[in-house]
Amino acid sequence: MYSTTETVDLRAFWIELSALSKLYAVYLAAVTIYKLFSLSPILVRLHFLKKGEASEFDDYGYRPSALMRSKCENLHQLTFFSTLLLGLVFFSQFPAVFRGFGDSSETGWAVIFRGLGDYFAFDGGVLVVLTMLHTAEWSVSAHLRRLTLPH
Repeated sequence: MYSTTETVDLRAFWIELSALSKLYAVYLAAVTIYKLFSLSPILVRLHFLKKGEASEFDDYGYRPSALMRSKCENLHQLTFFSTLLLGLVFFSQFPAVFRGFGDSSETGWAVIFRGLGDYFAFDGGVLVVLTMLHTAEWSVSAHLRRLTLPH
């Protein structure tokens, strides 16, 4: 395995990213915060429902589990949309890799590999965040199914 002794400078990495990647990073940060703040009350509510301390019906006559399931489905759609948006951002940036030939003294392949390396590093990090969000959502959904399905 290839190992490097170079330290990663996140500021230099951020400068190398395109405006579209930076915009997606801000969008993903907002989605992450929204999902974490949306999943936390569901987990707390599930905890109380599991203990039997919460009533089966809320003030409007809806089952709390149905409302929570609906919220989980909406959050799942947000994760799916974010993944599709990542694909759109990723593939729309490919032409920019080939525009750097005139600005560099490096060979053509070096420019392409460096440009692709930046995009792959960014997208790899984004996929890790999306995987963690999906895992958190999946865990809450599994707890919800376990509570609401007949035993």
